[in-house]
Amino acid sequence: MEFDVLIENGEIVDGTSGDARREDVGITGKKIAAVGDLSTAAAAETVDAAGMVVTPGFIDMHSHADSTAAVYPSTENFLAQGITTAVTGNCGFSPAPLTDYYAAGFWEWNWWEKINPRKYDAEPIADLQPVREAMREHEGIDLSWDTFASFITFMNQLGTGINIAPLVGHNTIRTAVMGHDYRREADDAEISRMKQWVREAMEAGAFGISNGLDYAPGAFAGEDELVEVVRQASEGGGLFATHWRRTGLREKTGSPVMGLGLKEAIRICRRAEADRLQVSHLLPGYSVFPSPPQRLIKAAAELTIEMLQEGIEDGLDIHWDVIPNTTGGVISARYLAAPLNPWLKQAGTLEGFSRNLRAPDLREEIREFIEAGRWYSLNPVSNPGWASGIIISHHTAEDLAGSSLQEIADDRGEDPLSTMFSLLQQDPYTCCRPPSGGGEALQVFVQHPKTTVGLDTFAFDTSYEVTVPPYYLPHPNTFGGMPRFFNQLGIPLLGLPEAVHRVTRLPAAILGLDDRGQLREGFCADIAVFDPDSYKSCADHEEPRRLATGISYLLVNGEFAVHDGEFTESRSGRTLTR
Repeated sequence: MEFDVLIENGEIVDGTSGDARREDVGITGKKIAAVGDLSTAAAAETVDAAGMVVTPGFIDMHSHADSTAAVYPSTENFLAQGITTAVTGNCGFSPAPLTDYYAAGFWEWNWWEKINPRKYDAEPIADLQPVREAMREHEGIDLSWDTFASFITFMNQLGTGINIAPLVGHNTIRTAVMGHDYRREADDAEISRMKQWVREAMEAGAFGISNGLDYAPGAFAGEDELVEVVRQASEGGGLFATHWRRTGLREKTGSPVMGLGLKEAIRICRRAEADRLQVSHLLPGYSVFPSPPQRLIKAAAELTIEMLQEGIEDGLDIHWDVIPNTTGGVISARYLAAPLNPWLKQAGTLEGFSRNLRAPDLREEIREFIEAGRWYSLNPVSNPGWASGIIISHHTAEDLAGSSLQEIADDRGEDPLSTMFSLLQQDPYTCCRPPSGGGEALQVFVQHPKTTVGLDTFAFDTSYEVTVPPYYLPHPNTFGGMPRFFNQLGIPLLGLPEAVHRVTRLPAAILGLDDRGQLREGFCADIAVFDPDSYKSCADHEEPRRLATGISYLLVNGEFAVHDGEFTESRSGRTLTR
């Protein structure tokens, strides 16, 4: 036998949950040609994987990579983690279809205010033409597609480092149909047009539909609308992925419906006669205040699974994904001033905001607004323990580092807002991070066999930052969420074979990718070769833009995307179709 690539001497963990075994893998073209004892075979290139593990490439079950892959097509932040496929179009947002309007997708910070300025809650819908101009000016790309099919064509002509398995987003479809007039339920004619767009996406090869019921415009949808678009996707063979209604619209206090949102998602499936449900970034369906003990957190997680189990017992095929930390995904707020963004934007800079806070009437204005529960990002009405969730990581008073805002306020005998104001007056560049620890609910979820992993992040390079208030950085998951899963959850709780299964064959089976996610003859050659001891996340909240380490070789569709630890820029990924 002769192969294009032969991987020999490695410990094979094949994606099926079976034990590791010493075997070789032969690759011809884009496919795995043989797995076994290939010691007598020849190859154009041989990889000596001695001391390393050989697995299928990892599948990120909940991603927003499609939003930015046109800007960062190399997708090296994913490749460095061993990810070869990302399921995109989640939370109701996909890059297509586009009509005369555009729905913001949580990454356009650097130019969104130029076309849609607001002091308080951002307006998420804009006319498409100024967005096209801003994209061209700031990102160097043309939004040249309109339909879902033309988006897939665009991406495959561009080429990407990883494979993209796209869902179509209900929020995007609702924007295409209703434009700026979205703060209401849709009428029958509008629902009919939404179904036409769903049908077009499914015929183009979308893997299903997602919704995002905590975000505009989807938060305003009536249940009949949601049922009809899910029914249309299901009739086309699609999956229903839901960012379930957990907080309600994230303006002011929102409406914390929590577990009722899971019941709503199951009810939508039943009414739509859809049998496959993927619950996005599962969290406990119950909140307990203040600072609940571990037993209560664990009980809330177990009761959440019981709610989902009722749907499973009723015949639904339900799975879920979890974010492998307790701080979410998407973005990271490095500065203490970030939660006060309306007034930070007004000042223009961190230094200007610090100076403005000397004015007692401004401090009182901010206090009244926040204490009335009118600002979601810092809301003591819905989150009375907010100050315990902010840890000071850098301040000119070095002894404050490592203390929570609540602890500092208690030491000073004042309320947390007063302490926040004074810290920012003393040092406008005060940095903060979330508390470490926790994760009891996450451990409950991970141990359930229906659990997959989703990082909830974008394709970014190591230079990306928001250069205007609130000066966000990418979330650490962007560059290190998958090794975090393996090292802190997967291997300790499940063992390596089952941890690999959760991010390879299991998500592939959910998606209907019958030739991916397993080291098996005839399957696509998406393959990771890595040393488990050096496979680590180097990202944290202070500097999340550090690539993961440990991936020695990574093949995407049979081509090396990482070779001997170096990126090849092969862009051998493609946008997959169902």
